[in-house]
Amino acid sequence: MKVSKILLFAFVLILATSLVYTALADTYTDTATVYVSVQAVTQISVEPDVLQWTNVPVGSAGGTQSLNVKNIGSKNVSQIHAYVDTLEDEASRPYGSSNATDYAAGGVIVFRNETYNKYFFAGRIEWNWTEDISNMIKSGVSSPVAWGFFKNTSYEYNWLVGNGTDGFCNNTATQFAVEDDVDNGTAATREPSSSGIQCNQADENYTYCRVTRSSAPLYESCVAVYKDCSKIYIYKYDKRGGFGSCGNAAYIQEGNLVPYQTHTIMLDVYMPLGVPSGDLSTATFTVYASSN
Repeated sequence: MKVSKILLFAFVLILATSLVYTALADTYTDTATVYVSVQAVTQISVEPDVLQWTNVPVGSAGGTQSLNVKNIGSKNVSQIHAYVDTLEDEASRPYGSSNATDYAAGGVIVFRNETYNKYFFAGRIEWNWTEDISNMIKSGVSSPVAWGFFKNTSYEYNWLVGNGTDGFCNNTATQFAVEDDVDNGTAATREPSSSGIQCNQADENYTYCRVTRSSAPLYESCVAVYKDCSKIYIYKYDKRGGFGSCGNAAYIQEGNLVPYQTHTIMLDVYMPLGVPSGDLSTATFTVYASSN
């Protein structure tokens, strides 16, 4: 009886093994080809979307912050440039006002890109002084019409504009001059020079000047002189329209930023002396990129 049970168990085991092998022998595989196409989309993002400096003392820097420009689209982007809306936010001369909102926050913003560690103003306005400046020597231009001070935290530099034809400053005869030395009230620091400054591009609103004198405080910057000679606009990475015609105007990044790649901009605030306390007029920092 025990022998029969053993034989029966062996038979069942052999049968089960045979069925397993039979099942394995009946297993098949196949493949499917998968195609996925990505739509061509040009899109960038900036992170963070809010930048804030609080209680910045006059005559000092506010501290660096980073802004990431990311390609979140599916196409390469290039020719990245940026500007702040100072020209809209500070539409009239704020000097003499005790209201901080008369000054544009964008006018105190400076930034640099990843490849050059020098900071430039994103878009600063300096207004004419409207009255004479003591000890100032105006022989640096042929027809002086406006003058003032370029303010960079606690430093100030005397500047001068010579008008072109018919008393306007939106033609190639316009001249711009700036002093190399920090102003201390003496004639030696108030004799702006136009040497190494080329003003050879103009349109209906501005003359665009390029500062190539290495000793000048605005070296490598662009200075756009407004048509009525009332103000100058200082920038570097603003390539909108005529602003891009200045020889010093540059892209933050000219070559390709491939999908999901990031370019990090470093920003700071240069708060000049003599700005009233309170919140400056809120600025918008706009970044442009071209698709290719």
